[in-house]
Parts: sequence; structure tokens; C-alpha cells
Amino acid sequence: MCPRIGSKVKTKEGDEEITAVTPSDFDYKMLIFKDIQRNHKFRSYATDFMVLDTETSHADQETAWVYQWAIKFQDQYIYGRKPSEIIDFMRQLAEYYGLSDVKKIICYIHNASYDIQYLKHFLKEYDPRMNVLAIDNHTFLQVDVLGFRFLCSYKLTNMSLNKLSKSYSKKYLKAVGEIDYSIVRYQDEELTSSDWYYMFSDVASQYDAIEQYIHMMGYNYAYECPITSTGFVRTKCRRAANNDPKWRQEFELAALDLDDYILCRQCFMGGVTIISYKYANTTIRSDKLRHKDFTSSYPARQKLDYMPVGQPMKYTVKSMKDFRKVLNNFCCVFIIELQDVHIKKGITAPYIPSSKCIDSEKLLKINGKVVYAERLKIALCELDYKIIERQYTFDKKKIKVGHMILFKRGEAPEWLKAEVMEYFKGKCELKHVDEYLYSRFKAFLNAIYGMTATAPIRAEFNLDANLIIKPKAVKDKEAQKKALNKYYKSYNSFMPYQLAIYTTAWARFALFEMIENIGYDNFIYCDTDSAFYLETPENALRMAKYTQKCKDRAIRGGAFVGENYLGLPTDEAPIRAFRGLHAKCYAVEEYDKEAHDYILKVTIAGIPKKAIKFIDGKPVEKTNAEELGNIDNLKDGFKFNHCGGTRAIYNERPIETATINGHKTELASNVIIDSIEKEVSDKMWTHDGDKLMNILYTDCTI
Repeated sequence: MCPRIGSKVKTKEGDEEITAVTPSDFDYKMLIFKDIQRNHKFRSYATDFMVLDTETSHADQETAWVYQWAIKFQDQYIYGRKPSEIIDFMRQLAEYYGLSDVKKIICYIHNASYDIQYLKHFLKEYDPRMNVLAIDNHTFLQVDVLGFRFLCSYKLTNMSLNKLSKSYSKKYLKAVGEIDYSIVRYQDEELTSSDWYYMFSDVASQYDAIEQYIHMMGYNYAYECPITSTGFVRTKCRRAANNDPKWRQEFELAALDLDDYILCRQCFMGGVTIISYKYANTTIRSDKLRHKDFTSSYPARQKLDYMPVGQPMKYTVKSMKDFRKVLNNFCCVFIIELQDVHIKKGITAPYIPSSKCIDSEKLLKINGKVVYAERLKIALCELDYKIIERQYTFDKKKIKVGHMILFKRGEAPEWLKAEVMEYFKGKCELKHVDEYLYSRFKAFLNAIYGMTATAPIRAEFNLDANLIIKPKAVKDKEAQKKALNKYYKSYNSFMPYQLAIYTTAWARFALFEMIENIGYDNFIYCDTDSAFYLETPENALRMAKYTQKCKDRAIRGGAFVGENYLGLPTDEAPIRAFRGLHAKCYAVEEYDKEAHDYILKVTIAGIPKKAIKFIDGKPVEKTNAEELGNIDNLKDGFKFNHCGGTRAIYNERPIETATINGHKTELASNVIIDSIEKEVSDKMWTHDGDKLMNILYTDCTI
């Protein structure tokens, strides 16, 4: 391998000439390390970081390898062909700079979990004490070995490398669509100038963008940063909470015991996504189609609505009158058993999710929502119960309320509301003014909910002897109590979990208020904080009044910046056609300002908005809308091939050298990203359709 090669990298002004070197030709420069103290432990980190990228190829669905890699560090490009060469470079750096367990260089990898799957055996061989932080069976957040800490820049920014470089990089850009991954490439095979252009542009844009991103987030060095995008908000909010002299006491007072925590976990639900059974699998063309969206729905709820405060109180319901009284005066979280549950005639957006039912008998569902049950048991709060009462009939004499806890009604902590308004203000004032800062405040505002909804007790994920991530669930009750107690005693903890329940419950309540003003006959589709519907003179009047009510509420609560109001239903781009099959599967013809015309837009879970595939050796980019072709083609059986998406095939194997098609190749564990075809389905019915129609369109039971 040549010790130096000339190449180019992509910049915003064109291409730039560079020289890349092998590890043995790296030019060592002075590297500054700074000491920090965390959790009573001292560590030393380099003020400069490095970035690593790899390219991989595979012979079949079991055998894959790294055939190309590059690092950018100290303004130099280092390159190689085999994973063992990365380890050799790490050993060189460790020896030259005296790296150790307490003296490290941070290395970012974009989508690190992919690369680490290929490198983990080599890293373990480098340092048998390798330590990992993982959040599921295949997701690494952090890998520590002697002298190095590997982090994921995707988790840091929550952006693809292409978007990250476009949004934050000052100079460099990622080269997109330059590699045909269907071609098998080997470690001893000569690569083209395009191959190296793609690789070096990746690390150049990644380094540049991460450096700017870190500075934009208010940090000087990588080692000071949180390791996830949500972590930036968590750190900032923790500081705000710690500056409130009364909050620590309030937080500890709000602590849940294990039984109450389990109840709250059962009660927690996310957003509602459903299509009206009246309009499913039908193309609606009308100039009366409307699309409304709540402005920053979750932050709005935290700023404007009542929240549970104070100590949880266990409560036993004495009578239905007593039940009604506590529902009207407290935040209530409870288990309830209902019998003879039947959706009311004309309700086209059923509320009860079958997946949240703890127990049930003879349950029928549509779109995952209950339309009939002889009996069901579910955890709710009073907001959920109010919606269910309006939508369903059930035997009021047979209601059984089990485990119940009450909280006083109050407001979210002042420090949290102040953070919400700071981010909302930045988002509103910087839009179209400073896109970098606008992106920062928008990301912060969106991350508040993620911070709120983090569960105090989570499974731990560790590497087993074969370097496979395995979950270690906290199943034992005593261990769960210990984990929960640890959470509430830790000064890093500051968010009562019950706030998450009410943040999402209020968002669902607002969504169904809007749907009721629209009218179930005219409701088409909703997803968390938005709804599509057909406008009529009657619902236009109701929606105008409802919008004014939301605006007045935001004004009273100080939840506005200029003419921007938190929680306000606002008009999205005009649409002239809508077609949907089920939740997370719809297409619209939407007006595009740049095109000055209506264009097709497609939203289907698991189907990317666009994809690049090589056809006759050339990269061809196609959107999912282009592949669908026409809105009427969204129907059962349509197959997406170009935008079909991918699946990950994980293979575990030790390090070995094998000869593949005559090429000597370093192998180890791998993950193969395989392009797949995806077929659209309209199977929204989960039971006999005639039986469901009988329920939906009449007042009878079964």
C-alpha cells in the first residue's frame, strides 16, 4: 500500500486536493490533554478528537468485511484497507502520547453501531477489558478501550451525515451516491479515485460538522459534551433544576414506590395514529381537504396544562360517586376494568389501544384500536377516561377500579416551563434568519419530551463472552426497588416520571378535542399532533372558535412569541388529494411553493423518502413518490423496490483470515445491510369484516 496518496474532498465551493497517509507515515504533532473530574474520578482527554469511517463489502449473507477505512485527526487524513491496520494505528497513538485508561482520545463514528459490529473483535483483542454502553441488542452508544473512547456522531446529532454536513459544516460536504454497494470489493484490490473521494469526503465533512455542532451547542471540546442529542437538553435542564432551591425537595417528595411506578409505566401511552374506517383505501379529491397541526404540541402541554405535583397518594374508590369526585379534582392514575365495552355509532377514530389492555375477553379491534370487548382491563388517567366515556358505552354498574394513586393538580416546574419558552423563542425568532441556531433551538425543543419520557428503570445491555450484546432485565422485585431508589437519590436525576404520563395524555386530549370539533364524519386521519379532514361550513365555524380558544389559552399562559402560539392548531400546506390505508401509511397531493404546483408526497413507515440505487453502473436517485407514481397506486399489493428499504443481517464470528474468490481477507463479526422489496398492505381489519361493520354502523352488541 502506497504510504501517501493524492485525492480530493468535496467542499461547498468545489473539490479540494488533499494528501492521505498510511498509519506509518502519520506526522505526530503536539496534542493537548485536559484533566476533568466526573463522579469523583479524574480523567484526561485530548482537546482534539478524531473521526473514523469504514466501507464494507460482502460475498453472501454471512460473509462480510471492511475493505477501506479513513481517519481524520490533527488535520491529517489517514487511510488503510484492513481493520487490523486501525488497531495498529491506535497502538502507535497510544505509545506516542502515553494513552491509558485515564488518558484518552475521543473518536466519533457515524452510525457507530454498524462499524463497531465489524471492529468489536479487533478492539477486544487490542484491549481485553473493553467496556461498552449499549441501549439495545444492536446499538452501541459508547465503547471504551485503552486510550480511546468511541462515540456515535449520529446519536450525538440525530442527523444523517449528509444532513449534518449540510446543516453544520463550514466547508466540507459528504459525497452522496458515489459507491455501488452491489459490487464486491476486496482488501487487496485496487480502489478507484471515486472510492477514495467518497471516503475522504465523509471524514472531512464529519469532522468539520461535529466541530461546529459542538461549538453551536455551547461546548468547547468533545469530551465536555453529552453523548446523545437528548443529553444536551437533559444537561441544560438539570442545571436549571439545580438552580431552583425548592426543586430537589419537590422531586424527592414526588418519588414513586415500585408498585406505583409499575402502574405509571402501564398507564403511559404515546401519540394516537389512526385512519377513519370510512375513508381507508379511498382516494379523496376535494378543495375542502384540510390539514391542521398543533404548534409544538408536547412542549405546549407542559407549559399550559395542569400536571401532577407533590406526593403520590394511594386511594381506594368507595363508590361511583366517589370515583367521579376524585376524577374531577385530582390527577388520577388507576387500573380499571370495564365490561360490555362498545364503540358508539359514528365514532370513526376509536381511542382504546388494544396493545395497552392488561387483560381482555372477546376483544375486537380495528387499526389496533378496541371497538368491542366483553371485558377489558387497562391503566388510565382521568383524561383518558373522559375520552373513553365520550366514545364508548359500557356497563357503569360493573366498573371495577383497582390500584389507584392520586396527585394534587398543579403546574410543571417553573424551570421546565422557562426552558420550553427559551427554546420556542429561539425557534420562532431564528427561522429564516440563522438556520444553524434555528436548528439548534428546534432540536432542543423537540428533545424536551424525550428527556421527560425516559424511564427510571431500564434494562442493562452487556457483552457476553462472544461479544454479543445481551439484555440484563431488572426482573427481581428487590433489584427493581434498589434501582428505583437509586434513581431518586441520585443528584443526576431531576424528572418525576409522572410528568411524562400527563404530557402525552394532554396531547391526546387536545387532539381528540380537535377531532370532535372537526366531526367524526369528516375526520380522515390523525398522527400525534395533526389531523386531516374535510371542511364544512359547520366545522369551519367550530374550528375557528376552537383555534381562538387555544390562542387565548396561550396568551393567558404567556406561551407565545410574537404571532407564534404554543399549542395552536395551524394550517399546513394546502392539499387537494388524500389516500391512506392504515396508520403511518398515506399519500397526499400537497401544494409546493417552490414548484408552484401540487406534488405527490408519500409517508409510509419503513419506506424511505428517497433512495439511491445503481442502474447500469450509474447512481439513480428516486423518491418514494416517484416510485409510487400516482396517488391511486397506494393500495394493497403495491411493491416498493427502489425505495423498499433495507434489513440488517447480523453475523457473529471470531477473527480469521480466509481466501474469498482468490482474495486473502481479514474477517470477523459483521452486519450486512440488504436491500429489500416492501409490499403495501391494507389489512386494517383484524377480525371478520362483516362483524366489525355490524358494530361500527349500528347500536347493537355481539
